[in-house]
Amino acid sequence: MMTVATFAGQQRSLGLRIHEHDGEFWEEVRPFYCKPAFPYRAFDRGAVRPARWRSLLGYSHPVHRAEEGNRTLATMELDRGTLDGYGLEKLPQKKRNQVRRAMERCEIRLIDDLESWLERMREINLGQAVRLGAEGAVSPERYTRDAEDWRAQIRREFALSGREWWGAFVDGRLAAYLRTYQVEDVRIIQQTKADPECYCHKPMDALYHAVLAHAAADPECLRIVNGSPLHGSLNHFKEQFLFRTVERPWYSSNAWLVGLAKRWRKR
Repeated sequence: MMTVATFAGQQRSLGLRIHEHDGEFWEEVRPFYCKPAFPYRAFDRGAVRPARWRSLLGYSHPVHRAEEGNRTLATMELDRGTLDGYGLEKLPQKKRNQVRRAMERCEIRLIDDLESWLERMREINLGQAVRLGAEGAVSPERYTRDAEDWRAQIRREFALSGREWWGAFVDGRLAAYLRTYQVEDVRIIQQTKADPECYCHKPMDALYHAVLAHAAADPECLRIVNGSPLHGSLNHFKEQFLFRTVERPWYSSNAWLVGLAKRWRKR
């Protein structure tokens, strides 16, 4: 578990534009526009703000109550009440059977030696990027033409403390991996990657089950955040592991500007 200050320091070391103001750490996500460096902790409206010269175009942060906000952001989450007593019996029957088979085929363990698996990770990322094509967030060129830059980035991130890299191994070969970390009482599922050729072994089912069981055994974990709702099949996969879409209120100092930017991006 990390403090917000530790997490913000790590993000700064990765090259993100982080500064501290009003006792909170802020990230300049676009020129002169800021959000909290750790955006999963709510504040009262008007209680904190970033430095003015770093937020000339505005800032935003989550708030405690809907009436304090002027927009919402959706995330897929799992709360402590659902985590308590987590086990296969809590999953839908079809998913329960899939997880059982996956756990028979896959060995789940933390990856503690990056160099032994770095090239295999690159192969997995490349295979997934090729499979997703234009729908993917990252081009395959990231793992071919820019492979050395990608390796350097992964080495920097792996060296950070408080981050967990979980691997699913089939016959001793890495089939999928999942990255997670926890800041205060909120655990974040940061990234999931699986080799399309290993989908038949359901390695991501085994990983999700192991990670959720691990979080359930940690009383300091009160919430797991697993990205935003995206497309139906991915949302359904997460829902089978008890995640639900949660609309959280946010306050934006220039909400009209945020709306304009969203409409411009859609065009």
